[in-house]
Amino acid sequence: MAAFRAGLSELDPARLVERALDAEAGAHRGRVFVIAAGKAAPGMAQGALRRWGDRIAGGLVITVAAPALAARGETASLADPEEAALRPLRVMRAAHPIPDARSVDAAEAALAIAAALGPEDLLIALLSGGASALLAAPPPGVSLADKQAVVAELLEAGAPIQDVNLVRRHLSRIKGGRLAAAAPARVLTLLMSDVVGGLPHDVGSGPTVPDPTRVDEALAALDRWAPRFARLAPAFSESLKPADARRLEARVLADPDELAERVAAALADRAGLRATAAPAEDGDARAIVERRLALARTLAPGEAAVIPCEPTLALSAHRGAGGRAGWIALAALRGLPPDVALLCAASDGVDGSSGAAGAAVARAAAAAMDDRTIDSALARFDDAVVHRALGTRVETGPTGHNLTDLHIVARDFLGGARVR
Repeated sequence: MAAFRAGLSELDPARLVERALDAEAGAHRGRVFVIAAGKAAPGMAQGALRRWGDRIAGGLVITVAAPALAARGETASLADPEEAALRPLRVMRAAHPIPDARSVDAAEAALAIAAALGPEDLLIALLSGGASALLAAPPPGVSLADKQAVVAELLEAGAPIQDVNLVRRHLSRIKGGRLAAAAPARVLTLLMSDVVGGLPHDVGSGPTVPDPTRVDEALAALDRWAPRFARLAPAFSESLKPADARRLEARVLADPDELAERVAAALADRAGLRATAAPAEDGDARAIVERRLALARTLAPGEAAVIPCEPTLALSAHRGAGGRAGWIALAALRGLPPDVALLCAASDGVDGSSGAAGAAVARAAAAAMDDRTIDSALARFDDAVVHRALGTRVETGPTGHNLTDLHIVARDFLGGARVR
């Protein structure tokens, strides 16, 4: 856990944005506006204000609503000191992962800012994971209820996030580069990527970057994962293409692979483990459990592997409280060798509906729970209650990050002797 926290700290969004804007010093003389959207939006916006606070004329910070308020659909604001620190930017909050009316309000506000810019202005777009839900602008003929239902269906069917965002980009008035298209200004996009193997257009469904994908690809994804929404096909439209994006620039400041590298380095420094950052993975959670167990059996004493991971998990209509990180940890629990530990955690600190970031388990924990209870929790996607009972929950609270999930598999040192 110390290594996990250290890796996140080293990729502080505010510091990364501040550093990125150093290279822009003196390069622009017109007005500067900021639109920050996603789970890392407050931190990213703080970095922009620290570096260019005297030049930023205004803009928006759009981030997630506090969980208790989100459940009631209420408007929430940042605590007064933090909101004051983000002035002159307006702070808005909306729901995640399913958009709500506040998501529509935020999208309309962002589009209005973009449309009011001139050719001498600069729009700095600060995007991180979660922005897709926070900015929702359904196209004509599609209601918010339609958008909510199709996104929920895609997520519950276990569609990969690239396919979810592919549909979102072509069923929107703001995603797929359309926010940038609304602005006659230069647009600089700085990204904290939460998508395994993702490109800029995958992050937040790419509201300010060109999109190489096509409507027919989006319709194919819809047909595969949510075919009952075929009636929405006429509302799909082409997104902004690279040939039309000469005044746009985008940079990825951090991604899941870099987080894994930082955490692996921290494991070596803090625990003396021979830690390796493994290639990022995605795919079905059940297959990932088998891969984690196979890896656990092959690690040498004192070895660890750090794996960024974007699992998919098809959910039943009736389910309990849990998340994909906690579910994978619980499913692997009884198969781990006795000297191996597994941590599965969401880098944003929010693992589904579990109320935790994930779980850290070793096989000894299974002795406190009978197999029937564990199997029932897995079948009902109700892993949170078991992790609470076992004391295996990982609780960080919201981290201000979103660099996908991280899995750490580590084998204890031989005989307890630490070797470097």
